[in-house]
Amino acid sequence: MPVSSPGSPPAQQAAPRRRRKRTQVARACDGCRIRRIKCDNKVPCSHCLDKGKTCSNSGAPPASTLTQAHEHIGMLKQKIQQLEAELEQRSGSGGNLPTPTRSLSSPFQQAYVPTGNDAKYGRAKKNSVGRGVRLCPARSVNDAWFGASSLFSFIQRLSVFLSINLQQTHSTQNLLPISASDNKLLDRPRAGSGEDPVRRLMSSTGEFPTSGVYLSPTQEEYFLDFFWQTYHTSLSPILNEAQFKKHYQSLWMDGGKERKPSALVDIVIAMCMQYVISTLHPDSQGVLVEGKDALVAGRWHYWRGQTLLTYELESPSISTLQCHILCSVYLCGGSFHNMMDTSVTLAVRTAYILGLHADPPPGITDEETEMRRRLWWAVYLMDSKSAMKLGRPFVLHDSSAMPSLPDDSLEAARVSGSTFAPIGGNATWLSFNLYQTTLYIKVRAAYTHFYHTDLQLDNDQNIWDESHALQMGAEVLDSHLPSFQEWTDKVPEALRMKRQNSGKPLSIDGTLPLIEQFAPLWLQRQRVILELTYHHLIINLYRPMISFTARAPPETSAAKVAMRCAAHCIMISKITHQLLTQTSILDGWHEAFHWQWNAAMTLIGYVAAFPHAQLAAEVHAAIDLAIAVFDNFGVRFSVAANAANIVRDLRVKVEFLAKNQAEGEALAASTLLNNPDNPVLNDTSMSAMINGEVIIPESTNDFELNLFDMAVDIDFWSNFDTLWPEIDNLPHDVKAENTNNLENLRAWC
Repeated sequence: MPVSSPGSPPAQQAAPRRRRKRTQVARACDGCRIRRIKCDNKVPCSHCLDKGKTCSNSGAPPASTLTQAHEHIGMLKQKIQQLEAELEQRSGSGGNLPTPTRSLSSPFQQAYVPTGNDAKYGRAKKNSVGRGVRLCPARSVNDAWFGASSLFSFIQRLSVFLSINLQQTHSTQNLLPISASDNKLLDRPRAGSGEDPVRRLMSSTGEFPTSGVYLSPTQEEYFLDFFWQTYHTSLSPILNEAQFKKHYQSLWMDGGKERKPSALVDIVIAMCMQYVISTLHPDSQGVLVEGKDALVAGRWHYWRGQTLLTYELESPSISTLQCHILCSVYLCGGSFHNMMDTSVTLAVRTAYILGLHADPPPGITDEETEMRRRLWWAVYLMDSKSAMKLGRPFVLHDSSAMPSLPDDSLEAARVSGSTFAPIGGNATWLSFNLYQTTLYIKVRAAYTHFYHTDLQLDNDQNIWDESHALQMGAEVLDSHLPSFQEWTDKVPEALRMKRQNSGKPLSIDGTLPLIEQFAPLWLQRQRVILELTYHHLIINLYRPMISFTARAPPETSAAKVAMRCAAHCIMISKITHQLLTQTSILDGWHEAFHWQWNAAMTLIGYVAAFPHAQLAAEVHAAIDLAIAVFDNFGVRFSVAANAANIVRDLRVKVEFLAKNQAEGEALAASTLLNNPDNPVLNDTSMSAMINGEVIIPESTNDFELNLFDMAVDIDFWSNFDTLWPEIDNLPHDVKAENTNNLENLRAWC
């Protein structure tokens, strides 16, 4: 080999050989990135060509943490499940008989009727919050549609989440308490004699309800007395007590043996029977419920009143409107949601027919003026309650033609027909109705703003798919916080339920209520219902921030709004539990049961979505209180007992999921810490892992997979073998080592 002389020029000397710099790839294709191999950056790349696979580069960053991997897998599975369900629904729609669907996403987006607030907030191009759900809430043959704001939609999302993570079907139907419709509200008897004058009246229509349970004059008087201390003061004062009692006395004939037909009297009696019997132990409910659930007590009077109302459809009166409003309350108490919605719709149309949407004309008495205003705003309240509860469009439109709010002055109370004493601070028994109405106005404005906001999502997305959409929605809801605070500040002291330990009324500070011992029961009930109504409405408004797929980080507005939602749920559970165990204020009050059910299911969903949140301990304690509340109600009516069993089962499942998620994250971290020989465990990668990042070096070996990689890529409730379908093709020594790792992971889970 020739050797250059010392005098040779440098160019002629042999240059030292340098290691060739590795070709950098801008971004590996999806297939190479999954298999952790180098990609030659061709389209298609050589590896994909050899394996006969599609070569693509979506640019989507890989999940960097175990939590993100779970969320991404869950989101994809949920979409697949929904698409399969819709496909199954369409394939079965060609038959002759309708096929009810269960827990399926609605094929159309939820629509909302434009309101007067649209000019202020702007009309969205489309509703991007979320689709509704079709299900059969009353175990009926046909399904019904419920919008994204409804508890039914939230329960459907929860059922999908549980089905994915527990690898077992959780039907939405099984997460709903048994409805009172299972206890035969609709079993109207046929045939019989025509002795009753009401039966004779209905003979022309062929309806003969003869074998039902009707009350004697003494029994009717007993139940009617309850109305004035309960629904009249704590719902909407839409009846003039003095006029009603005078009208009732005029109905009796033949020496007090028979009563003339009156739909208004029948529905009031039905409501009071439903309420009073629900306060009694089953052994004391007697024959008035005929072995049925207490929620359908009074159904004979209800149906008799409904038949009488058919004669007033063409020429309705103020009494007709009063009947429709009270019927919707009775149906709501019995969990007949669609019938309630229909009754509210009839009330709205009747109110328009009577011209109540315009302020009363001059020349009528102050008493009649105030009654017309209270009736209109009672219709507004029931329409708002029904639409926001079921996620359906408002029937009543906001406009500048709305009448003035009802008066709550001492003079208005004097001409109201009732003789309740003033409660102090220029407040009267009518003040409750005024402040409850203004609360619904403010919440309805926030509701309209939120559901009419364009969240900048694609047509196939909803708010729960994207974190940025949750953030936008949270900002909309936060903008209404000053309005809610203004309302709480204006509530009179006499209507505030005091709190222990100097707690603040109408707040979520966690303090328990302080019951005023010598206050009238109707006033105590007004205070309680006003506060519970406030918490309930805020829960429904904030619940869309609880997402099971795109979960917002704790420091974001979306997570904070979800936490406030849980805090309001906790307050409902605390207040309701204390009042049921220490007082009789809420005994038999069916709406309190529905509020607690709404809060309990929201708490279950919150702890499922945020298992390790700051409020996790308080949420679990509140769920236990909710179960105790259902047990208390369940002694009187079976729907509540069924609700207790559902919540007990769900509590166990979400606690199981939270525990395994915590153990999974701990296992992934400990595997890294206890394996110092792993080449990826250098100082830089460990620091990144602790700070919530995962740095995976580019590997030249298809089989260099460690346990942490598997923990990131795997859904712990799926089949582990699907993660590594080509394990049988590995070399013997590599296969043995990695099979052992898989078996250890299986045993741990």
